[in-house]
Amino acid sequence: MFFKKKPQEKEADYCVAIFVDEQTEEGVYERLSDQLFYEVDNIGVISEATLSDKMIEPLQEKFPDAEIKAVSFAVLKIDRDRIQEETKIMESKYKWRKFFDAIPLTEYLKVEDEAMYDFRNTLLFTHHIEEVIEYMKGIEMTEQHDEKHNIHING
Repeated sequence: MFFKKKPQEKEADYCVAIFVDEQTEEGVYERLSDQLFYEVDNIGVISEATLSDKMIEPLQEKFPDAEIKAVSFAVLKIDRDRIQEETKIMESKYKWRKFFDAIPLTEYLKVEDEAMYDFRNTLLFTHHIEEVIEYMKGIEMTEQHDEKHNIHING
């Protein structure tokens, strides 16, 4: 998976996987990710991914009526607690490397990527970028309303 992170003050709570395949034209991922970052504020990470069985199975279970193929989008909520837990597990596996501050950055990125993109927790799967934008703007409006009225929701 290749990914882009959106620079911002407050960490965003959602990530999007853009599924492509070998027939996808050059530049499609960049155009789509730029459009999402431009139109939606609460997306922190957008990743380019090629569909594999490991991804397709949980998506088919969660969205049995959807045709799981490229080009498509999956929206997930970033579970920071899970990322932290998985990072601790990885660090305990490499105790001596951790002690000498020698765990490669790629290991941290791999753990973060696997924890973020657990497709069993997908909120939306679609083939249309407009549906992603509409869904995310709906979430933004809800979050702004909750903040304005001091409402705190877990999850």
